[in-house]
Amino acid sequence: MNFMRNLLSKDSLLNRTDYMYKEISFLSSTYDNVSSRLISVVARLSCSSNMLEGDTGCSLWPSSLFLSEFILSYPKIFSTKCCFELGSGVGLVGICLNYVGASKVILTDGDTSTLANMKENMELNNLCIEQEDSEVLKESKNKVECKYLSWEEVSESDLRGYQPDIILGADIMYDPVSVPHLVRVLSMLLRRDGRQGETKGKSGDEFETEGPVAYIATVIRNAETFNCFAKSAADARLSAINITSSAAPSDFLPHMLSYDRSSVQLLKITLLS
Repeated sequence: MNFMRNLLSKDSLLNRTDYMYKEISFLSSTYDNVSSRLISVVARLSCSSNMLEGDTGCSLWPSSLFLSEFILSYPKIFSTKCCFELGSGVGLVGICLNYVGASKVILTDGDTSTLANMKENMELNNLCIEQEDSEVLKESKNKVECKYLSWEEVSESDLRGYQPDIILGADIMYDPVSVPHLVRVLSMLLRRDGRQGETKGKSGDEFETEGPVAYIATVIRNAETFNCFAKSAADARLSAINITSSAAPSDFLPHMLSYDRSSVQLLKITLLS
């Protein structure tokens, strides 16, 4: 009832004719075969209906759904970790990160209208906290921030205060022009900056790593763009490994018939020593 009251009272993006309201339900009727836990997450989202008119940041993409399923399937990877997402769009990944108990969730985007919509979506899901030093933040278990981040303009000093354990991204390799900037930002976030690398998982575990790690879900729509990323990453001494098969998530969206999981690839990216 409180949710519906808040929704109806908003004189905001939700009332614009080019936006639609969606509920994404991640559900498992029994214990899933990956994380061995029951899953029940309902994300309430304002999404653009003008995907073909350039409003891509406020649209819902398959890679975001896939990355969200990955997070819910392997909660121990993200639990108690500081997680930083690039190109967060509608904020679905952040909602799932909060659900599995990430200690901190930083959602970023370089488009101001997308960022405004993302903040509204966090409010719809009772996750939006704007004042970082407020008593509300100290007392709340929801530690989600929405930040403006331009890949072209951000400096190393701008990112120094974050030092995330995990960097995430969904469908962020979309333009060859932006690829060098994306790789530069990934390189800065993946540097240890004096932090001691911590082994995560048992020996031989798919997710065993030292220091920060990035998980990027992507649909390869243009081979040239992906090859551009692969070359730029290699030049920056980033290791990009395709773990789609070995780390396949559980299917928590069996009734979403328009969602093509087979088109998405999942990359694990680390900084080579």
